[in-house]
Amino acid sequence: MMNKINSIKRIIFPNKKINIFVLCMLLFGVVAGAIFVNIIGLNDKNLVLDKIKLFIDNINKGSLDSIKLLKNSLSINFIYVLIIWVLGLTMVGLVFNILLLFLKGFIFSFSIGSFILTYGYKGIILSFIYLIFGQLLNIIVIITITIYSIMFGFELLKVIFKDNNGLIKKNIKNYLIIIAISIVLCIISALCEAFILPSLIKLVIKLFI
Repeated sequence: MMNKINSIKRIIFPNKKINIFVLCMLLFGVVAGAIFVNIIGLNDKNLVLDKIKLFIDNINKGSLDSIKLLKNSLSINFIYVLIIWVLGLTMVGLVFNILLLFLKGFIFSFSIGSFILTYGYKGIILSFIYLIFGQLLNIIVIITITIYSIMFGFELLKVIFKDNNGLIKKNIKNYLIIIAISIVLCIISALCEAFILPSLIKLVIKLFI
């Protein structure tokens, strides 16, 4: 059992230094998002509150289109992951991948902060459900694909100087496997966000809000 857990850890977090760097950049984005949601002007805060309340009201009334939500979630997740993967094919693209990771942390933190800003301590419950069934798997995918994109970029640089075609073929194969796994996980994440998340939020609304 422990061997399987360790194997999964090595797949998700294959390089210690890159792992720490990527997690730190994500954390910076989370902190920035948390700060931003608290310093925005009153008009912007009211706009955020109105959008969150509208989202929750649509769920509560059952007027949220799950199929449309699924399509939107799939398109956003796919585009985000594919952009990171493609940019990882070049050294220059790695800089943009770090920025995309930072942006992901920022948006996630801003969303969590918006729930808490709107519903106070009750928003913590909504935030927890949003994290587990809406964003957790997606965040893991973004972290993993970013780590592998950085690793691939460095390996590609080594191959260029060493002129080792066998090594580049192996790296490309592994990189293709990662994007395939990421796409599957994105589909699972989108399904949870479109069908499970609204049902749980509706339940929380009835019990606590």
